[in-house]
Parts: sequence; structure tokens; C-alpha cells
Amino acid sequence: MPLVDAALAQALLTFNQQGQLGPDPLAARYAERRADWSLFARQLSDADIEAMRAYILPYATTAGSAQSAAIPSRAGGVPIAIQNFIAGEWRASKSGEAATMHSPADRRVALHTIPVSNADDVEQAVAFGDSVWKSLAWAEEGLGYRKHVVKNVSRIMNYFTEEMLHEIRQQIPKTRLEAQKDLFEGKRACDHLEGSFEAAIKGEMVPEMVAGQRFWRDAYLPAGLSAIITPMNFIYGIPMIHLAGAYLMGCPWILKGHPFSALTNTTMVRLFLAAGADPRFIQKIEGFGKGIATVATDHRVAVVAVTGSSQTASSISEGRGLLRTRFEGGGCNWSWVDEGYTDDELQRIATRLAYAKLGLSSHKCTGLHGVSGTRATLDRLVPMIDREMENWRVTDPRVDATPGPHADKIVGPVMVHKAQTILDLVESARRVGVKIVRAGGRAEGEWGANAEAVKPVILDGVTPETQLEHDWDGKGTSKYKIATTELFMPVLVCMARSFDEFLRFSLFTNPHDLATSIWTRDDRKLTRARRTLAGMLKENDGTDSAMEWEEFGASTLGESGNMGVGEVTATCSIYARRQKGRHLVF
Repeated sequence: MPLVDAALAQALLTFNQQGQLGPDPLAARYAERRADWSLFARQLSDADIEAMRAYILPYATTAGSAQSAAIPSRAGGVPIAIQNFIAGEWRASKSGEAATMHSPADRRVALHTIPVSNADDVEQAVAFGDSVWKSLAWAEEGLGYRKHVVKNVSRIMNYFTEEMLHEIRQQIPKTRLEAQKDLFEGKRACDHLEGSFEAAIKGEMVPEMVAGQRFWRDAYLPAGLSAIITPMNFIYGIPMIHLAGAYLMGCPWILKGHPFSALTNTTMVRLFLAAGADPRFIQKIEGFGKGIATVATDHRVAVVAVTGSSQTASSISEGRGLLRTRFEGGGCNWSWVDEGYTDDELQRIATRLAYAKLGLSSHKCTGLHGVSGTRATLDRLVPMIDREMENWRVTDPRVDATPGPHADKIVGPVMVHKAQTILDLVESARRVGVKIVRAGGRAEGEWGANAEAVKPVILDGVTPETQLEHDWDGKGTSKYKIATTELFMPVLVCMARSFDEFLRFSLFTNPHDLATSIWTRDDRKLTRARRTLAGMLKENDGTDSAMEWEEFGASTLGESGNMGVGEVTATCSIYARRQKGRHLVF
């Protein structure tokens, strides 16, 4: 029997006609679907997924509509209304207030409206999630069904790949290549976590120490109600790791995604509901800053997992005290390049490092901050990076480029800073004697006038003590050391250092130990780096890459974070309590 029968098809149609508000039609089917499940149940069919198109994709209003035309991409389009999902229902904010979010790619485009939620909305979500946790419903559910759900989530993502790539690119301006990395990080997270979950969380039987006495430990019991706070740069990849990990673990969760990505926040919730997830375990709240801060500081929330700024994580930790807060942020990610490479080899390194700097318009948490090496190496390498950046165009990434070797080399707009801040940064660097290799400047034309778009900048001659002073995003004058201050800007800094000096800078001066790359053929240097540098150590690669099985994150000690996700054990441990038991067998 198909999942989407005549009754459900009508319920989905009515839901859309009523503005996608009220009880969720898939949530209403959960009990029936769960009762019908067995180990022999099949995954969702293509026909069922297609029948749910207008439900799963929140900007589709009729089945079979053209999604590429539904999300506003030009001025004058009607923004899409996004709602909260609380206690099985799609709701506006309690106050009725909504905010319009404009495209980071073009401020003339109104993308969507989101509820301006407040403490009353948070209380509804937390109180419901707390009641679900205290119901002990999670103790009655086996892992098999949750795996079935996550498999279905992956299957739906595969089916709607093109639609979801378009969705990503309209909200967060990316090239197609960068959007693919985002989407498939999320899909492969489902595949990887679901496929490896049993092996990762199995209990431990300690060898018998005393005759007849056995020790048993189950290190992975659900931790409790979880708040998952996600960033604006990877809007499928990072959230899906957490949502799938928490759901597999058996934790009810509340998603607080970034306001830029409200369409995708909604899509991800509907992916789980369409896949058959228990709707009691899934909620979503939209809003801003202090208005919804209590979702992270409420002590009924057992785990807060936040990916974002260190300032946000610090304020959450202040409110939570010793309760669990897991944080992952960005980093001042440096690369050190050894001597001894030919010009051709050095050119390939320059090409890779330029992409590590400019890919996703410099908005990757692992994006390259600076390049180091001896002065002799930098005198050869920096001009090559400069020439490579000539191949990069400053333009709107939402528009597919003409196919060719440079199709993906696009610098889009700055999403978290003002363009003027970068211009002021360059002038401040000039005043303190830093060499301006590339001065940057605003993007030209009508698009440049309506986006915070700036050309790439290269600064050479920086030291750990180089301090700049200028206005920061219109918020007043800031003083900071540019070698150790994270920039989500197309600004590359260069610093002459020997290998030992670079290691000491990385260990004792730079507070961010997220990602470091070492380019060398000298095994002694690689061995020394492995013995000293924590976080993500990249050997002969850029800072911005990650394998799907790799644990992503900083060392857990510095300012860049204490979390680490991606690898299945690391992900599950975020949402787990540890059992420590002894069982005496007579």
C-alpha cells in the first residue's frame, strides 16, 4: 500500500491551502506508520516521495510546481512565510510578529518571513520537549525504527537533490560546487551515522576479574532534550549531522537554525516527519538573539550544541553553568609551506590555497586565514597566489557560470560583515606598514551596488603583533591583531616564519586551533606537527577539506570549540549519558 493514499493526499492539499499552519498531516499519521513497521518494511518509494513534494519543500504550493520559480530571486517577488513547529503544529509566533529576511546576494530580494519568536514561544517548545523526555517514550523505542527513519531522510534528499541545491543557493549564495558539498555532507551524514551506529554505541563487557562477577557499561544512553543551534554557512551539512545523531540517540530536539536559512530549517524538519520520525521528538523555532535566548539557557534542556560564534557560545555557557554546552566555531586557520618545491609544484599549491581562501566567498569555518613560510618561499609563493586570484570573478554565485576551468572560481558577497569594513581594514594595514599585494575594492556595476561584494585582498609582512584599528561594521572602532583574528572576508594575510617559529605561533599565540595545513616532503617536520598540533591537521592540502568519516572540529581546548562532529562516536557522544554499572552474577 502506498503511504500517500487519497486521505493523506487531501490532508496535504488542505495543509497547503491553509497556509501551512496547524497540525502537521504527516505527524498525524505517525502512530499508524509506526504500528505497521517491521524489520521487513521497505523504504519510501519514489511515488510516495513525489506525492509529498509540495509538503516537503516548504516553498511549493501545489504538487508538481516548478520549484526554481517559487523562491524569490529578484526584487518584487513575494517572500515565503515560514512558521515555527511546536508540539506537532506549525505556528506563527505568539506575538504575531514576523520579520522579512532579504537575500545576502542582493538586498533588493525579499526571500522569506520568519516568526519573531520570544520567551513565550520558547516556553511552549521546551515544556513540550521536557514532557516528551519525562514520558520515557524514548525508552520504549528500539534502534531499528530510528535507523529506518534516517535511511528514509537520506533517500528523500537524494530524490530532491536538484531542488535542494537550488534552495541552498537562493538563501546562501554559493556556486553549484559549494552547494553540492553542503547538501551531500548532510546526506552522507545520514548514511554514515545510520550505517555505523550500532558498532559505535554498543555496550562494554569488561573481562571477568573475580569469578562470577561481571562488569557492564552502556556508554550511550540518551542525554535528554537537546537544543541544536546551527550556522549560516553550511545549512544542510552541519545541521543534518546533529539532527540525525540526536534522533538516532533517542533525544527529543529543538532546532534553531540561522534566519538566513529558514526555508531549509523547515525542509529538514519535514524531511524527518515525511521519513516517519516520531513527531514528539522534533521541534523547530525561528527568531533572533535575545528574544529566544532561553532555548539555550533553560535548565530543562540537557544538551545545547551550537555551531557559530564564540561570543554566542560564551553567553550560552554563562546561562547554563555546568550543564552541557558543546560548541564549534571558526578559526584563524594557517598554512605553512616548506622550501624545495619547483615552480610548477608551487603553482599547484598556490591554486589550492587560493581556493581554500576564496571558496564559498571566504565563509567556511575552515577557510584559510593566512599563509606562512620562510621569506624566500613567500617571495615565490605570494605572487603566484596573486596571479591565481586573477582567475576569480566577483559576481553573484546564484547565477551559473559559463562552463570552463574557472567556472567555480567565484567570490560572492560578504554575508557577515560590511564591504566598507574590508576597505577600512586595507587602509589601516597600509597605515601600519603592511605590504598591500592586492588592494581589493568594491565590486562594480548594479549588482555590486546592492550587495556587500569586495574583491580579494592580500596583505604581506604581517607579524603576530600587527595591530589594526578601524570602524567595524558601523559599530565603532575596533583594535585587533590581524594574525589571530578570524575574518569571514576575502582577505589573505602572509607572515614569514621558520617551521619551528610557525609551530610555536600555532601552539602558543593563535587561540584558534581548528585547522592547520603543513606542506612539506620532510617527514621529520610532519612527525613534529603530528606530535604538537591538535584540531584538524591537514598534510599537503588546504585547510578547508574534510573527509566524510573525519571528525570535524578544534582540539576541544581553545576558543574554536569543545565539540567535534562527523565521526560517529564523536557525534553520538554529544547527545549521550554514560552508564557506569557493575552486575554481580550468582
